[in-house]
Amino acid sequence: MSQLQNTLRAPGPLRNLLLLAGATLFFVVAAAIALSTQKEATSAQFEPELFFPGLSETVGQTTRLVYTTGQGMQGVANITIERDEDGVWRVLQREGYPARADRVRKTILGFTELEAFEPRTSNPEWHRNLGLLEPENLGRAVRVQLLDKDGNEIAGLLAGEIVEASSDLQGRGFLYVRRDGEDQTWLARGAISLDKDVANWLDPTVVDLALERIQKVTLWSISETPAILSRSSPDHPNFVLENPPVGSVSRGAPIVNASATAFASFEFLDAVPVESIIFNNPPVAEIVTFDGLKLTLTMAGANTGMWAKIVASAEMPEAQAEADEINAQMGDWAYKLEQNLGLRLTQTMGGLTRPVVDGTDAP
Repeated sequence: MSQLQNTLRAPGPLRNLLLLAGATLFFVVAAAIALSTQKEATSAQFEPELFFPGLSETVGQTTRLVYTTGQGMQGVANITIERDEDGVWRVLQREGYPARADRVRKTILGFTELEAFEPRTSNPEWHRNLGLLEPENLGRAVRVQLLDKDGNEIAGLLAGEIVEASSDLQGRGFLYVRRDGEDQTWLARGAISLDKDVANWLDPTVVDLALERIQKVTLWSISETPAILSRSSPDHPNFVLENPPVGSVSRGAPIVNASATAFASFEFLDAVPVESIIFNNPPVAEIVTFDGLKLTLTMAGANTGMWAKIVASAEMPEAQAEADEINAQMGDWAYKLEQNLGLRLTQTMGGLTRPVVDGTDAP
C-alpha cells in the first residue's frame, strides 16, 4: 500500500489537509470547465455587431454633443458642445468658446463604429459594479448623447468602466455600456472620449508662434525693472539679458532661454470671458517677432491660478493681418496658463541675474 493511501486511512491533520486540497482542486477544475462552457456558449450565440445599426445614415443631423456626469450629492454636470451656423463646434459651458473639432468628430464617428462585442448582465443590481448606474442616481456612468437641432436624441448611451490596457492600433478599447432605459449591459469595443473635464474640450491652439520667430521678450514691461531678453537672428540658439543691473550678470543662457521661449507653441488650460478676471496692477510681458508681430500678455493671479489676456499689434505693416486675426479670436477671452509658463513669464530681474563675484565675471 502506498504512503499516500496510508496517510488517507490514518486520522489526523495531514489527512484532513489532503482531503481539503483535493476538494479545492475539484471545485477549481469544475469552475474552469463551467466558465469555458459558458464562454463557448456565448460565443456561439452572439457575433459582434454595431451597437447603433443604421446610425451612419442619420448621424449627419447631429448638431449637439452632450455629456452628463454625476457630482455626488451636488447633482449632475453637463458638457454641451453645439455646432453653430458656420459649422464651428462651441462649448456652451465656456460661453461658446471653440471646441476641439477633432475630438468632437472622433466621438461622433465613434458612435457609428461602436461594436456590441459581448452581452453582459441584465440584472440592474449589477449596474453599479460595471459603472453603469445613472449619474442622477449617484452613479459613475457617463451619459453621452447625440442630438439634432430640435433636441431629439439621435443616439445615446451610458458608458461605464473601461477595460484597462485593451486599446488596439486603431485606438479602440473595451468598455461597458448600456442604452438608457434598458437593463441589458454590453461589453463594447470602440473609441469614444469620456473626458469629464470641460476645459479639455476647448480648442487649445490659438497662437501658433514658432520658436524661430521670437526676437525679443520683455518681462515686467510696465514696471520699474523690466527684463529685456533678445537675440540677434532667428537661428541663434540663445537669448541674452540686455539690461542687467550694475554689479550683476545674467545667470546664463538656460535661465534666460527658459523665459524667452516659454510662449512658443502656446497652449492654455482653460478659458473664460475676459471680464471674469480682475487685472489689477498686473505683471505684463511683451513678445516681439522678427517679422513685426507684437503680443502683450497682461497677467493676474499666481502659481497654479495665473490667467492672461493677450493683445496683438503690428510693428511692421506686414504683420497687421495676423494681429487682427489674433485679436478677433482672443480679444474677448482670458486664458489660464500652465504653471511653468506663468512662472517663466513673470520671472524677475533678481531671478535672471546674480551678483558679480570678485570682479571675475564678464560685464
